[in-house]
Amino acid sequence: MKRILLGIAVSLMYLPMLASAALYESSEAKACFAQHADPNQQASCLQQKKNESEFQLEKIIIEKNKQIKSNNVGLFNGKEDATETAGEVYSQRFLHAQKLWKQYRKELCLAVVTEINEDAYDYQVFIDQCKINLNKRHSEEIKMMGIFPAL
Repeated sequence: MKRILLGIAVSLMYLPMLASAALYESSEAKACFAQHADPNQQASCLQQKKNESEFQLEKIIIEKNKQIKSNNVGLFNGKEDATETAGEVYSQRFLHAQKLWKQYRKELCLAVVTEINEDAYDYQVFIDQCKINLNKRHSEEIKMMGIFPAL
């Protein structure tokens, strides 16, 4: 009985790893590959989806930044001699973090794609899909910040 329970426990530990996908895999690439036979059209399709993904992420960042500013109007650290509001400081830090995250995304996707040759037809496709996947996850992270909508 102990062996059976141990076997089940070990199996459950590895189950999430079996269900996860690589950063360069997802439904967007599959859809583009199913829709187009030509590799150039496939790449163009996925590039368009990556651009849409980046546009959506940027909209979320802009909206969250508005929320940060409108919900933190008091002086920074509550000091009367402060020259900035808490929202201004929060906004600066938030936008700086986004800049750093975008650099991280670029470097991580380049690292992931080193599995294939730079001359391969799907090299850029792997990068684009990786960025789409990371954009999705980062969008969810930003939404988790718990700031009320801008007034």
